[in-house]
Amino acid sequence: MNNMSKLLRPASLLAVLAVLALIAGGCSRGPDLPPMAEVGGLVTLDGKPLPRGMVQFVPEDDQGGKAPPASGNIGSDGRFRLVTGGLTGAVVGRHRVCVQAQQEVDLNKASWAPSLIPEKYNNPAQSGLTFEVKAGAANDCPLNLSSKP
Repeated sequence: MNNMSKLLRPASLLAVLAVLALIAGGCSRGPDLPPMAEVGGLVTLDGKPLPRGMVQFVPEDDQGGKAPPASGNIGSDGRFRLVTGGLTGAVVGRHRVCVQAQQEVDLNKASWAPSLIPEKYNNPAQSGLTFEVKAGAANDCPLNLSSKP
């Protein structure tokens, strides 16, 4: 596999998109950004760590647009850490959660990467996953996904 093919893997694309989002979001905390706290966790599918993908937390109360979503890449061990606008963590409060994870694909074939998880987890409004980020807490968020409906 050449270097360009390695760059175009779905996991690599997610990492590149996350970095671009961090750059676009800036690196300083804006004066209107609500309080934040660190959040991390483990994503499993049927009890086994999900080896790639991305987690997104969408605040249930966006506080007039001042509470942006947070996201984090899932590592090969299934673990993730959230970042919001270049800052570690997520806005304090209740969040709807979604997970996206695609299989690696052969870049020599024209095809879309199939999902590793049921499609319902891709949408925060349909995933059934929620989490409350608390100030001063450990905020360990286990996300236990099931391949069964």
